[in-house]
Amino acid sequence: MLDDQQTIEQIVMRREAVAALDAAEAQDVLDYVDRARVAGERVGGKAQGRRRVDAAVHELSLAMVLPVPTVERQIAMARRVRSVLPSVWQAWVDGQLSTQRVHAIDKAARRLVDAESVAALDLDAVDTAACMTVRQLSEWLDRWVEHTEPDASRARHEKAHADRGVRARALGDGMTRITADVAATDGAAVMQRLTGTAHALPAGDPRTLDQARADLMVDTLLGRRDGGLGYRAVIGITVPLSSLMGFSDQPGELSDRSATIPAQVVRAAMADPKSLLYRLVTDDIGNLMSVQWLGRCAPTKLDQILDFRDGTSVFPTSTVPARLCDDDHSEPWPAETSAANMGPVNRRAHRLKTEGLIGLRQPRPGTFEWTTSTGHTYTRHPQPLPIADWGPTPAVTELPVDPWGDEFAEMLEWFDAA
Repeated sequence: MLDDQQTIEQIVMRREAVAALDAAEAQDVLDYVDRARVAGERVGGKAQGRRRVDAAVHELSLAMVLPVPTVERQIAMARRVRSVLPSVWQAWVDGQLSTQRVHAIDKAARRLVDAESVAALDLDAVDTAACMTVRQLSEWLDRWVEHTEPDASRARHEKAHADRGVRARALGDGMTRITADVAATDGAAVMQRLTGTAHALPAGDPRTLDQARADLMVDTLLGRRDGGLGYRAVIGITVPLSSLMGFSDQPGELSDRSATIPAQVVRAAMADPKSLLYRLVTDDIGNLMSVQWLGRCAPTKLDQILDFRDGTSVFPTSTVPARLCDDDHSEPWPAETSAANMGPVNRRAHRLKTEGLIGLRQPRPGTFEWTTSTGHTYTRHPQPLPIADWGPTPAVTELPVDPWGDEFAEMLEWFDAA
């Protein structure tokens, strides 16, 4: 039984060990990728070297269960730190700096313009970082960069401005968080506008300030007026028929599986006369039944069925929506063009498969087995569509949606033609 002092010392030792293991993994990853590049260049020059590196990155993605872009960012960070921040690298290897602190220092180094400034940061950062939280370190690094290279402020702003963008992340419970990287002045102006408009709402408005600002932002972007839906977006949602008819509250899902949609939200959207419904028949556990086509290229209807069945690229660590992927034959043409032999594959993985740098087979419809150059196999299992138990029939005097109305008639006609 450890006493309190020994417990604290053991916690510190374990954290140092974790940092050292992260550094060792980074070293192994760099070595693996470098060997792949050398092997490729030996047989096909720089172009083949790049292709072998891409295949190596995809294999690392599968082995580490990380998205390909995340693996690439980790490789780039480790290579930069090892090359231009040797003191930081050694402190990481020795367990003196956590991986989060190394990331923060690397981010600051990338903001610097002068190589001498990077070298100075390498010397200053290790001792300072060891006694600060990650947030404290980030604030110190920001001040250090501004004081060291004040004349490069404009260049740093232009680079940061070039990296601006908008991202969305599902939060669950039918909600999504949208974030935007914009100029600081624009961000302040947007918040002032939203806040001012929210304060100008009628006194009886029940929403909080945050709720009103969120609603105002969405209404403005979508052009909503008087409660209408505004901008007409194409959004695929799969939902059990029982939920659509009001017999259950089993939620629906976006077609790319990125978020669930509460049943009442789907029913409200379906009340819009412009909503279009398709019928997709599944088995009793939610697996979409197979459809076959006689030509080589998947027609639009089969393409849509694959989008609903698979949701995203069938490469195991990819989240690229199926609609943005290539429809790929698992067994090459002239094998049949059917749901049992096709699936959406993101372009990079598709190219590696075509070049024979990674193998793919579909032993069962919706199940995809990927085999890498090292002989490891990784399986992407199907994600069944949402289904619901009808249960006892409730006493309903008026259905939320007429299941045999014009919208459903068009749905039935579409599936019968497929």
